[in-house]
Amino acid sequence: MDFSTIIGIIDQLVAGGPKGFIIFLVIIIVCLLFDRNRLLKEINTKNARIDEIVDSYYKGNLTLAEALNSLKNVLYELKGQIND
Repeated sequence: MDFSTIIGIIDQLVAGGPKGFIIFLVIIIVCLLFDRNRLLKEINTKNARIDEIVDSYYKGNLTLAEALNSLKNVLYELKGQIND
């Protein structure tokens, strides 16, 4: 698009009428499409971050469960040695 095309579009918008209205609607649609693409990218990055947080939480819970089971086994062994 060169400068004369942009001036022609602006002239049609200022002149009004059906062509001006159609051009206005096309501009609105293009702006909405750009905003939609931006939102989709933002949603994808946030979903990836949420997935990482959930994975870290799950791994942390597994590690904690293993540590508690190991502690329970040690306590059972100590209890067995004390009772003997």
